Amino acid sequence: MKRIFYISPAANLGGAERCLLETLKCLDREKFDSTVLLLEDGPLRAAIKPHATNVIFLPLPQILSRAGDHDGGLVGKIRMLFCLFFFVRKLRKVLVSLQPDILHANGIKAQLLCSLSKPRGTRLVWHIHDYTSLRGISSNLLVKQAHKCDLAICNSKSVEADFNEVCPTVLTSIVYNAFHVGEIVPEPPRHLARISLVGTYAKWKGHQLFLEAISSMQDVFRKRGLLFQIIGGPVYLTSGSQVSQDELETISNKVGIDDLVEFHDFATDLDVVYAKVDILVNASIQPEPFGRTLIEAMAYGKVVIAPDTGGPLEIIEDGVTGFHFQSGNAESLAQTILRAIDHPDIADMIKAAHRNVREHFSHEALRKRMSEVYGQLTSG
Repeated sequence: MKRIFYISPAANLGGAERCLLETLKCLDREKFDSTVLLLEDGPLRAAIKPHATNVIFLPLPQILSRAGDHDGGLVGKIRMLFCLFFFVRKLRKVLVSLQPDILHANGIKAQLLCSLSKPRGTRLVWHIHDYTSLRGISSNLLVKQAHKCDLAICNSKSVEADFNEVCPTVLTSIVYNAFHVGEIVPEPPRHLARISLVGTYAKWKGHQLFLEAISSMQDVFRKRGLLFQIIGGPVYLTSGSQVSQDELETISNKVGIDDLVEFHDFATDLDVVYAKVDILVNASIQPEPFGRTLIEAMAYGKVVIAPDTGGPLEIIEDGVTGFHFQSGNAESLAQTILRAIDHPDIADMIKAAHRNVREHFSHEALRKRMSEVYGQLTSG
């Protein structure tokens, strides 16, 4: 049995953390033993316990956990390097004592830390969830550590192409995110009246674009009796990376759409989340690396709308399993919402979307794919 050691820098339930959770659920326990090391505490810790052999908590110093691509200042950098040196020593001791066969780094901070601390003989996997070229300082640091990475798992072809531009010498493999999907196709919503953006409050997730789209056709939407929902909240500790609900409510008030928009906190029970949704909108203003909420919504029998760039192009076929709008264009998003509401056969679309998730983004597909990838790394 091969020993796999996962490291996650975050313990909330954002996209990367949900991907880790689904990976653990799908791991072939007859072949692989799993230990998870968390660098912060949060709901992920309890969620993964039933699915991992062991869970370790090694808190990352605050100066490192809050570090991002836009932090600066000479004194701050010196303090950060000082903390990094001692934390890497501590992490290396843990890894040497456990001697994993595979070190699986889930997130860019974990990838850098694992590159600096991995024991000899351990194979290092970077799980790439985002566009590396957009990560500024982090991207440059990854390039310098790329020779230590044995395989980069990318969550879409789009992400793989971007990563290959930054780190062309690293072997890559595509493993799509997955979600549990039943055999029975859910009943379509009776009325497509609740249009929801579900996700973290990261600035690039397009909350302001969503509000702008609502504002652009607010009179039409009122006559249609539509309700728009923003479901989610802040997840990550990285400074300067998120919008606040207060900011979004201020925008909503300023453009006069308070009566059309509701805000809901994110719930860990996805049955509760998607019970509120008829149409799921991904409004990301940067190319979406994958688009996890899209496959979740499709599995729940919801209509999905997403930009015509990045990962969503690998998930949605426009007019068949969902809808695309012109990326970054609020008017296009507003028109696409109406196009979805007026679609003549939503039931067939939901059947096609459900079938697509079962074939390409299910637990069964992920279990098979991860066994192949890990098997290749440890063979011989």
